[in-house]
Amino acid sequence: MQEQPIHWDNHRTNLNLTFIFALIVAVIGILGQPVLFVLGIGVAIYSWLTNPKQYLIYRDALVIIYGRPRTKAYPFQEISHLETLSLPMGERLRVRMVNGRRIMLLTKDSETFRAKLDEALDAFHGEQRGTDYDQETQREIGPNAGPENETEPPPESRMGESSSEDDDVPY
Repeated sequence: MQEQPIHWDNHRTNLNLTFIFALIVAVIGILGQPVLFVLGIGVAIYSWLTNPKQYLIYRDALVIIYGRPRTKAYPFQEISHLETLSLPMGERLRVRMVNGRRIMLLTKDSETFRAKLDEALDAFHGEQRGTDYDQETQREIGPNAGPENETEPPPESRMGESSSEDDDVPY
């Protein structure tokens, strides 16, 4: 039996205009311009495989479903933290990966989705932090390390450390 997602949400827009326009170009190409047909089909396939349809939260991963057959899973151990971006086009949720990559999520209800994803991340990392994890961390950090001794700012205020580019850009 397959595990059910904790929470799911659809992409903000159900209509993929790029896909529709690409198909129109392909139809025009059929009527006499073979180059337009190939270009239209190529863009339609690219659009189908790269535009998200649905976002699923499982107990140990975030799964993004694109056009069939493409599905991409992001295990929680690869996710660093979440950021909410307020843009003129509306709020967007940005997932920061441990390796510095960023993923933009455009869910219909971004506040609820972020709350559920935060809960799932906290629950997952709570499971990962058993006695062995605490002992290893204590050995690496040292016995006097604690929250009062930390000088590192919270992840939301650290900008640009994951790459050499200007990371204040909301993409």
